[in-house]
Amino acid sequence: METPLQPGSHVLLVIPEPGAVPVAGAQGPSMAGELIIGGQRYHLVPAPSQEPAPSSPKPTLAPPVSRLLTARELQVVSCVRAGWGNKQIAVKLGISTWTVAAHLRRIFAKLGVDTRAAMVSRCLDAASLPPTP
Repeated sequence: METPLQPGSHVLLVIPEPGAVPVAGAQGPSMAGELIIGGQRYHLVPAPSQEPAPSSPKPTLAPPVSRLLTARELQVVSCVRAGWGNKQIAVKLGISTWTVAAHLRRIFAKLGVDTRAAMVSRCLDAASLPPTP
């Protein structure tokens, strides 16, 4: 049984380098422990195995961004990608800043992100983004 961490605890995930030869006694629960850096105590937790279980199904790819978002939401994403703020986007698209914020909330929810940077990163490979207006 694992000991629950106290609220506010810090955790470091221990990930072995790819191709590293396992050292006897350095795998599994024996890798767990504590480390103090700069007076802060961190709990060391071994990372789960990188190898998928043989019976696990293959992960499905997320649908393309162009299928998840409306045309207006794609325009908003293009503007954010260009580095514009909500006021600039509102002026360019002829909508209020409240509407821009509402579009961003819906985009974040649809893409499963919580920052503008994560939204742009998720949409970078979307060739179907319209050009910035």
